[in-house]
Amino acid sequence: MKIKAIVSLTAVLLMSACGSSTDSGSKSDGTLTIGVSYPTANSPFWKAYTDFVQDGANQLGIKVNLVAADGNEQKQLSDVQNLISQGVDGIIVTPQSTSIAPSILRATTQAKIPTVVTDRYPGYEPGTNTAADYVAFIGPNDEQAGQGIEQALAAAGGTKILALGGVPGNSVAEGRKAGLEKGIAADGATVVQYQSAGGESEENGLSTAENLLQAHPKGQANAFWCYNDNLCMGAIKAVKNAGRSGEFVFGGMDLTPAAITAIEDGSYTISFGGHWLQGGFGLGILYDKIKGTDPAEKLVKLNLLKVDKTNVAEFKAKFIDNPPKYDFKQISRAENGGQTPKYEITLGN
Repeated sequence: MKIKAIVSLTAVLLMSACGSSTDSGSKSDGTLTIGVSYPTANSPFWKAYTDFVQDGANQLGIKVNLVAADGNEQKQLSDVQNLISQGVDGIIVTPQSTSIAPSILRATTQAKIPTVVTDRYPGYEPGTNTAADYVAFIGPNDEQAGQGIEQALAAAGGTKILALGGVPGNSVAEGRKAGLEKGIAADGATVVQYQSAGGESEENGLSTAENLLQAHPKGQANAFWCYNDNLCMGAIKAVKNAGRSGEFVFGGMDLTPAAITAIEDGSYTISFGGHWLQGGFGLGILYDKIKGTDPAEKLVKLNLLKVDKTNVAEFKAKFIDNPPKYDFKQISRAENGGQTPKYEITLGN
């Protein structure tokens, strides 16, 4: 059974970075220090992720040390080893790839530091690899989102798809691709070409889309399915630069501010998101484990919020113009009397 909880998205969208602590280990006053290793700081999504972690840490009285891997597996492993040497009480990690995950978790297991994995599944469940174990995984339902993007594009007339994929070898990229494939099998659309963009930035999307546009002249394709919003923002720019703006519809994932603006002005069909909240939820799980309370569920996949032209105004009104607060003690079993927290990303009341 999945754990779900009602959350507010604006708290994350509008939070400003509070900065990370470089203090190491538990303090003499009992304050916990948590290390957070994440893929890249060059992304609105990962900024929202770390902002939400920092907000949770502030509420729970935790110090955090945030470290970006800059898209480099070996740097991430070194970063985690440095966090261990600093004597942190726990670690939240989003592995750069499935292949590096066991090495990271082997290091934290040997150091006896409890670790929660977010966003990118390490390839095995907690408790099944005792030499490289972890407390829990929480991340998005990537296959559902990948299929949802494709369905929205097809409904908008985008049945001949150019796909900008994520970096091969991580569960997020593979899950979203599987969703794309499931979608086209169901509705008869076609993938004209699937190409990994080699990264997650708008620049990656721009250069990859430029190459795809050169390879596929007018009439051969009419949609861009994107691994994330950053890539699609680059694709939109490439299409505009090529003088082909009327030919394509676009869809992606992450609900970045740029994506919301593009949905409003009609240049972007759909975005899924809200899963930056996984970092804060993971912090709650890790906090409980350190306090001696096991998670009620060790594998959590979050169903995501879908925003398009039909609900973008509602989204902005409820989550941007009037941001509600989020009480982190309600997602901590150690703080809420042992009740099972619910994680549900929803636009509803």
